[in-house]
Amino acid sequence: MQSTLPRITQLLALAACLAACNEAGNDGSSDTGEETAETETSDSAETETSAGETEAGETEAGETEVGETETDGTDTAATGTVTVSGNAFTFGVGSESRVSGATITILEMPEQQAITDDDGYFEFTGLPNGAEASFRLEKDGNPVVHTKTFTLPEEEGATVEHVTFQVPNDATFDALATILQIEPSEDLCQIASTVTRVGKSLYDAGAHGEAGATVTIEPALPEEAGPVYFNADVIPQHDLVETSADGGVVYTNVPPGTYTLTAHKEGVEFETVTVRCEASVLANPSPPYGLQAL
Repeated sequence: MQSTLPRITQLLALAACLAACNEAGNDGSSDTGEETAETETSDSAETETSAGETEAGETEAGETEVGETETDGTDTAATGTVTVSGNAFTFGVGSESRVSGATITILEMPEQQAITDDDGYFEFTGLPNGAEASFRLEKDGNPVVHTKTFTLPEEEGATVEHVTFQVPNDATFDALATILQIEPSEDLCQIASTVTRVGKSLYDAGAHGEAGATVTIEPALPEEAGPVYFNADVIPQHDLVETSADGGVVYTNVPPGTYTLTAHKEGVEFETVTVRCEASVLANPSPPYGLQAL
């Protein structure tokens, strides 16, 4: 899904309109989700290094803390040679906007931790070769977001770059829920992704979707869960039967579990993605590691 301020403003306005219509019909009230997201960013982090524990250094004002690790007696940095880096992008206010001060962890290696800098950048070093890694972002004022599950390279000294998060704030998330006509359940998760043209990613300006594709998920879900495709204005539209130039797709209120998404279009081959879907989480494998055309 691409990110543009005029379009997300349109999305919020449409959500407000839908909510007002529901109120007129039901004498009830509907939350458009237009609330201010408060974010708290830690100014510095004290670290200690002792036998079996490894942490990144303390940060001063204006400095960046990257790849901080906490090991609880097991030095995972000594067991591998893979470096993973990337950026967290804000969905809805332009691709140039990044998410700073977010905590990034790895589901399969909970002792690993990094904090995004002012450019949304994060980095992990010394990760185990050949291991699975699903990255998780947490920050006040935003839903918790997961990437896809990566299988790290076996090669010595390998690097995985441009791992991305596409993160809505709480107001945008609530507006999308209103348009989708759902009440997100704390016991369920939401799954989104982008069917992306060859060579495109969140680092490129403008739309990057592969239009005319369909998406399936395994294990299969009830029809009411989706897929719902995003139109070219980056708004989910229930009557669409394939992707637009935006490429966005979403499944709603999904039971926790592990799911594999596959994109289909005649003459085009796509990467498949596997996600770990947990309660109250938005799993959003985003370009260049979403449903990428090859």
